[in-house]
Amino acid sequence: MPDPVAHPSTSVKHSLPWLSGILTGILSGFVLGFFLKMIQANTGEQVYTLLLNIDFVSGLPPTLPEIIEISLHLVVSVVIGILYVWWVRRTGRPMFKGILLGAASSLLYIPLSQLSSRVPDLYDVSAILYWIVGHLLFGIMLGLCGKYINTTKKATPVS
Repeated sequence: MPDPVAHPSTSVKHSLPWLSGILTGILSGFVLGFFLKMIQANTGEQVYTLLLNIDFVSGLPPTLPEIIEISLHLVVSVVIGILYVWWVRRTGRPMFKGILLGAASSLLYIPLSQLSSRVPDLYDVSAILYWIVGHLLFGIMLGLCGKYINTTKKATPVS
């Protein structure tokens, strides 16, 4: 009978990378949230409000306590983190893919800015630049986590 530790089943090898993805999503999402909160605190640009905005979700009140809103943001980040780690484990290039996901997610500025009067305008250049920088930081954090995961995954334990 084969040893399950030495020879994990194919389904385990190809399962979604839950723990790594969860940690990657939480760390990357926290960096994005913290960055945008600091930008909003120092400039008045409502980019953190935009990040946490849930005005468009039917059935929810237009505002919730910040801890609930940031938790919802982190849930989205965790989903992205899980899919990202799965993608990188299959195809490599963690930094490129992390930055690509960060850049792609920055495009959410366009629809999100249209969904509430509490957030920056579609043509607010400062807000757009802060938003893009924040999401590129998010992508860089994804990439750094992906590089770390790929490095530790390949490490061989010393017997």
